[in-house]
Amino acid sequence: MKYLLLVLMIPLTLISFSQTEGGLKNVEKYPKYKWRKKLKIARKKINEGSYYNAAQYLEDAYKDKPEKIAIPHLLGEVNMSLRDYVSAEKYFQAVVTKDAEAYPSDQFYLAQSQKMNGKYEEAKKTFNAYLVSKLDKGDANYKTLAKIELEGCDTALALLKSPSKIKVEKTEGAVNTAIQDYSPKPLSGNRILFSSQKTDTAVNLSTSTADYYSSIFTAEKAGSSYSNRTVMLSPPNDPKAHTGNAILTTDEKTIIYTKCDQSAIVKMKCNLYRSTKNGAEWTNAEELKSLNLEGFTTTEPAYGVDKDGNPILYFASNREGKGGLDLFYALVNADGTFGAVQNAGAEVNSVGDELSPFYDKKNKTLYFSSNGHPSIGGLDVFKISGTPGAWGAAVNAGIPINSSADDLYLALDDKAAKGFMVSNRAGTTSSRGATCCDDIWTVIVQRDVFLKGFYVKRGDASNTPILGVDGSLYKVNGNSFEFVGNNITTPAPFVFPVKRATAYKLNGNKEGYWPAIDNLTIAEDEERDTISQIFYLDPIIKTHIKIPNVYFAFDKSNVIDFYKGQIDSVVKLLNDHPAYSVEVQGHTDTKGTDEYNEKLSVKRANEVKTFLIKKKKITEDRIVVKTFGEKMPAVPNELPTGEDDPEGRARNRRVEFKIITDKPDDAPEFESTGEVVKEVKTGPGFTGKKK
Repeated sequence: MKYLLLVLMIPLTLISFSQTEGGLKNVEKYPKYKWRKKLKIARKKINEGSYYNAAQYLEDAYKDKPEKIAIPHLLGEVNMSLRDYVSAEKYFQAVVTKDAEAYPSDQFYLAQSQKMNGKYEEAKKTFNAYLVSKLDKGDANYKTLAKIELEGCDTALALLKSPSKIKVEKTEGAVNTAIQDYSPKPLSGNRILFSSQKTDTAVNLSTSTADYYSSIFTAEKAGSSYSNRTVMLSPPNDPKAHTGNAILTTDEKTIIYTKCDQSAIVKMKCNLYRSTKNGAEWTNAEELKSLNLEGFTTTEPAYGVDKDGNPILYFASNREGKGGLDLFYALVNADGTFGAVQNAGAEVNSVGDELSPFYDKKNKTLYFSSNGHPSIGGLDVFKISGTPGAWGAAVNAGIPINSSADDLYLALDDKAAKGFMVSNRAGTTSSRGATCCDDIWTVIVQRDVFLKGFYVKRGDASNTPILGVDGSLYKVNGNSFEFVGNNITTPAPFVFPVKRATAYKLNGNKEGYWPAIDNLTIAEDEERDTISQIFYLDPIIKTHIKIPNVYFAFDKSNVIDFYKGQIDSVVKLLNDHPAYSVEVQGHTDTKGTDEYNEKLSVKRANEVKTFLIKKKKITEDRIVVKTFGEKMPAVPNELPTGEDDPEGRARNRRVEFKIITDKPDDAPEFESTGEVVKEVKTGPGFTGKKK
């Protein structure tokens, strides 16, 4: 019996097998089996591709016979196949420590597993030790690979010092499962096209009725995660074949995808197919026979352009090339047929594997994954500018796109601003170890962002730029401000470099205009590289500016909450004009003696001064206190009949503000005003009149 765990390894849907609870008989049910019997069963499972089951038998045998070096050797190989790099390192280390010459290649694999675990300095020492060790004939081929891996370690150590601005984070929602998710492609409307298994658990191929085949899905983003996971119709999906690696045309009416033959269970053969949409239905699958080659795998299609701008189709295949999997391409003719298949070139393809191509048309850059170019992990994402026949040099895409694990299937949107990739890096959903299985990760290209703009007079329909405005940009850090820079405006727009996920304050100052303060926050997922905006200045017009008074309850000096809010307009005026100061004038009504009222007016003025200093952070040197007691009433304290007027007295229990300007000739005229509220026994609903 065979158990399926869909594992995306290199070109396509590669399969390994797993023991699930209630599946194969547990090793513990054979307590009387000797270690030789368990080792024999494990070898059989390895030949079947049932690596998980083999590991269980081998681990049990290793407990019985730890000195038998063949067992940790096989455990290292099995765990490497399972991409459990931590366990692989453990067992290869046991072999090398015991007898490095018994299995010379295990020293190479030890170094490789150390590298995959991010232990680059240790890996370098082990690779160098391997290169000077006594090798068998079959191990000589690994010398070239060891030198490439050493270069990869040096690349990793250099890239760790200068990670790129790109952000990579786990894609949340109904996209990732515990088994395998791969080949993501961005679609319009915050949607994603991807491939996955319908079931999210390992199944028994011999007895299970579960649909374990890989299929093509879509999902759509809702908030910060994806929902509405929907399997596409059949076709393109096939209920009896593994289907995936799909790409859609821009109008989403043509799909090219891969179907894989299940007859060879460990190493399937895959071919490219195409379907077109007719209404809501897809046409029957058409095999692209001019691209497929009998006996070889053809998979992972991607659209691109040649040097003349003509459409081409990239794909990966293990047909004759540089070595392993190579990238190939063919011209897409106007009638949908294809030109001759051609190798993408020595600049792209290496002696290792190249796969998962994606062409960024905006920047004329081909992205692909490779383990033949020096990588910091296993499969790394590389990029190369140009077109076939006119390539630049292949460059590692850097950290954090690449990790010490496998990284592939990078695909960006039309703006090359964000997209997806696949990785088995730490943090992935994994059923065994930290790096068992692949998940889809979101990629945000953190390019430099610039703020571009100009100032215009508010109300000017022509939006004519105002020249000579001193625009100063500050980065906001809580309650503090960090100066970024300033520009004096010219006919050309001003430009400031800004950062994502950061708040800013832009101050604009020009004589004859009120200072402008604009607050901006650059979103973390900002897609634009240039944010263009118009900012407005209000001209200073010689008119009255109303300055609110503060009113007090009878015989009280505390500032009522209502007036604390009113004082904000005075505070803003002072903040907008750093050269302005304020005179705080205290007043009372006529109740009480002159001496008492003089002291009360001092208390009231000082209460307001203290509020301005402590609560509003106005410096003391900008505040002058003057008190008048009852000597300067705003209105009479008595009615014309000579009777007491409670409402008039309420309007006299006040503090007034006098603004002292640095340039009196240019300053507006200020008028004291204000609303007297119920808390001071006047205003709407209270007239002071006796019934």
